[in-house]
Amino acid sequence: MMRTRGAIFFLAIAAMLVAAQAAAALEQTSGVGQTRESATLGFTAKSDNSGELTYAVDDGTFWVHCKRFSSYERTESPKGYPKVTITARKCFRKNGAQRFLRAVFIDRGEPGIAWDIARILWSRTWPATPETATRKDRGRITAGNIQILQDTASS
Repeated sequence: MMRTRGAIFFLAIAAMLVAAQAAAALEQTSGVGQTRESATLGFTAKSDNSGELTYAVDDGTFWVHCKRFSSYERTESPKGYPKVTITARKCFRKNGAQRFLRAVFIDRGEPGIAWDIARILWSRTWPATPETATRKDRGRITAGNIQILQDTASS
């Protein structure tokens, strides 16, 4: 009986350690600010596809909120800066209309203002591509910051 409890306790501790390491291995990209097309942007995206994104144009005619992401891919830009590409299907306008997202974020250091890049495509069909996009907002952000946090646990 004592051995069984000890084994269960050991397995529970081992499971918690594995879960903690997996949580520590998550990469994250987040940002706030104003896009090149003067939309307000705020988001947090994690490598496990969790997170949220809100995008709103200044005049209020286009507002979208994404509740989760379909993909998260971290690479580097041609100049060696951290780059993350995300896609999302669970994005909705205020009227309930679904939209699809493909976004690329490049963190070009601090401060992010006028250096970091956001390339955002919105589409009415999946997947969002330059060909299917109904709204494109690409270029340096004019206010705010984008930060791509690397997985330091596995480095």
